[in-house]
Amino acid sequence: MHFVMANVTLLLAGFMVALIVTTLVHELGHLAAARLLRIPVRRIAVGIGPVFWRRTLNDDAEFVLRAIPTGMAIGVPGRRNPDGSSRRPIRHDVVVAAAGPAMSLLFAAVLWGLAQMSFLPIWSHFWLTSTALLSAFLGITNLIPVPGLDGGHLLLLGAAGLGLQLSPEREMRAHHVGVRLVTLACLAALLMSLVLRFWVLR
Repeated sequence: MHFVMANVTLLLAGFMVALIVTTLVHELGHLAAARLLRIPVRRIAVGIGPVFWRRTLNDDAEFVLRAIPTGMAIGVPGRRNPDGSSRRPIRHDVVVAAAGPAMSLLFAAVLWGLAQMSFLPIWSHFWLTSTALLSAFLGITNLIPVPGLDGGHLLLLGAAGLGLQLSPEREMRAHHVGVRLVTLACLAALLMSLVLRFWVLR
């Protein structure tokens, strides 16, 4: 019994580390692109849940540490000024939005390559492979054109490039609705998997 519990604990710990690493790498892709294009980063938030610690950095960016240290998010100024003029070219926002999924897919390829090295122990091969799949999943799902995901940002940026520009308020509302829909979809998928596991496939 103790052996089983120890294995379950190790699996959960490994999954949490993989989740933290893959989400950090994804957001670091956004951050690196923003820095490269000289787009000011106003907010760097690590984790989810209630704010645990907050500090203003030297360049007026706000660093926020939340209670559950999974993932990271960055905030940049809106693309348009209050008078409606553009702060930067649309292509800069396209690059920043696409950099997260691109970094996730690149990270997945690197981990997959490392996992193929025969001299590594079994446990590291398993973790590298699983983390590579998780990173690839994160990169691909973020390309789905739903507001709230990177694909949704790219969709709205493409529409803006064609002259179909939403107001900042409507764009923010669209992203909020998209996040709720994605969250509900994830919960529904989890519930369905539990039903299949414990009822249909028992």
